Amino acid sequence: MFAVIACLECRRKRIIDKGDKSSKCPYCGARSEHKVHRIYYQSDDPAMCRAALNQITGFTENEVKKPISEDIDPYSTLEYRYDHCHTLEEKMTCLSEGLTKVYGEFTFEDLERIEPKNAEKMLKAMLVHGYVHETKYGRYSA
Repeated sequence: MFAVIACLECRRKRIIDKGDKSSKCPYCGARSEHKVHRIYYQSDDPAMCRAALNQITGFTENEVKKPISEDIDPYSTLEYRYDHCHTLEEKMTCLSEGLTKVYGEFTFEDLERIEPKNAEKMLKAMLVHGYVHETKYGRYSA
């Protein structure tokens, strides 16, 4: 059985599993016992509880399915993806494919904007391991 309740501390609505005796609010971190909460809605189906929570909070389907903006900056997306790579191979793949996708052919300066400290080492490693090749003098492509 699932239920929609409001946190006693922050008052934000959330879904709980009534099979548990207590839970921690994901918004403020306050822990509370379920028996002291007012139940706004309950059901055996968690999807029904999500729909009820959406209706209670005024969240509509239109807010979920926003069109993808044409104005997304591909360079900032590449920076974000690069910052979240864990291994050297992931970083080289991300940089080589990403810079090629953004610029077609990229230069050392383009690489240096993303990896300012180790740009020269990164470019050498990408060339040695075959992630990029030099199309013209000073121009690289994946």
